[in-house]
Amino acid sequence: MNDWLKSDRNARTERATLRATARVAALADLHARPRAGAASMVRLTDLQGRADLLVIAGDITETGLMSELDSAVTALAEVQAPIVAVLGNHDLRTLRRTAFRRALQQAGVVVLDGDAIVVETAQGVRIGVAGVCGCGGGFWPAVGPERFPSRAMKALALRARRETARLDAALAGLHGDADVTVALTHFSPTASTLGREPLAKYWMLGNAELGSVIDRHPVDLAVHGHAHLGSPRGQTERGVPVRNVALPVVGGPVIFELPAVRRSDAADQEPALSGVWT
Repeated sequence: MNDWLKSDRNARTERATLRATARVAALADLHARPRAGAASMVRLTDLQGRADLLVIAGDITETGLMSELDSAVTALAEVQAPIVAVLGNHDLRTLRRTAFRRALQQAGVVVLDGDAIVVETAQGVRIGVAGVCGCGGGFWPAVGPERFPSRAMKALALRARRETARLDAALAGLHGDADVTVALTHFSPTASTLGREPLAKYWMLGNAELGSVIDRHPVDLAVHGHAHLGSPRGQTERGVPVRNVALPVVGGPVIFELPAVRRSDAADQEPALSGVWT
């Protein structure tokens, strides 16, 4: 093959990749209950053909009961796309963690816990998702009350160090393997999406170290839940878009259209946002 022809084809392939987008649907805080029924919990059939991937940012169930998970799995069976999730604090109340995770995996849900996965779309875009549950801890000194319950904070400090280190490692593992990178947590990495949540509760809703970790990597979008009175849009200190997709906030699944470009080339671009729940 002539060198000029090969170069031309490579250039066209690169331009096609740059024009491609990844359609990532996101939702959190389904809080499924045993007898509520999947239809009354959330409608997911509208994602048909509109999303390349569904990410769930925790609290799939109300108290971690297997009967609650059965209701959630029934609803998730409607989704004709790969599903990636992290567990939330309500899910972690389960007394059967191994069985809980296994049931999700058998339903086709990939559960991340300090690790990452790459999902390739039909257009060849590689979506990398790194996920942890995360934890509280607060956002001081920038935002938050000056005093905290000391006993709770000691436990949170230990967990925060562990969770942020695991997210850091998961994101590092995606370098070079993904065209689009999503950081998936249950707890918030920024106070900018906490909206109408009481200031005194900020320390329970997320922590700034998660945001600092996200800012150290080429992340295109950070997704979280947990803050039911929060606002849907925010960003990290260095400008990574953060979206709160808790069901009480967004009302249903939200689809983000993410261009498959390097973050340095798309630093000024916001992910396109389109809701599928009206």
